[in-house]
Amino acid sequence: LWQAQNEEELSFSKAERLHIVDKPSDDPDWWMAVNSTGQSGLVPKNYVQVEQSRANGSGGQLLPDKQQPWYYGQITRSECDQLLGQFGVDGDFLVRVSETNVGDLSVSMKAPGRNKHFKVHVEGTTYRIGQRKFNTLTDLVEHYKKSPIYTSPQGDKLYLVKALTRP
Repeated sequence: LWQAQNEEELSFSKAERLHIVDKPSDDPDWWMAVNSTGQSGLVPKNYVQVEQSRANGSGGQLLPDKQQPWYYGQITRSECDQLLGQFGVDGDFLVRVSETNVGDLSVSMKAPGRNKHFKVHVEGTTYRIGQRKFNTLTDLVEHYKKSPIYTSPQGDKLYLVKALTRP
């Protein structure tokens, strides 16, 4: 049993499964985790045993959001536009940390004419674009591969196609 020492930490018991959502580089001894009831908080990594993903009906555990090929983290909008412009084809996208809204993210994609940037509002353990909420960034990305992330006034639909290949 790990007992939280303050409101930033998450208590958990032995054999409890936690979903690790972040491994902050500024605090390498602590990981951000979410438990089965959706509570989140920091846990000491030396108390956590990483479970190797087991293949199941859905093809095994997906990579944590921050290890996905589309997650670029701390890059600026202008760096992002440069990468998409130089190396991307229409439909290529990446997820980055928002420059303007602390704690939020942006989905940036190469689109015909010019790149598009969509704000992802992070609320606790959910990710929101407009009114639609997702439990993980991966769920959000997979949704917008099947449903348009943007529809123009002329009816043109934009979908996320694939992660921008790192140069």
